[in-house]
Amino acid sequence: MVKRLDVYLPDELDKKFREVVMKMYGNRRGALSIAVEQAIRDWIKKVESKEE
Repeated sequence: MVKRLDVYLPDELDKKFREVVMKMYGNRRGALSIAVEQAIRDWIKKVESKEE
């Protein structure tokens, strides 16, 4: 199952994130979703490793 997540970001963070995503994945469909999913997975790992 896939869920939709609406978030609000400061303009500068949004701009930088989109620039980096474009460099990594190009303008292909779903690139932002791929990058956001990876960022969330990485953040979860980081938080969980601090809890141990």
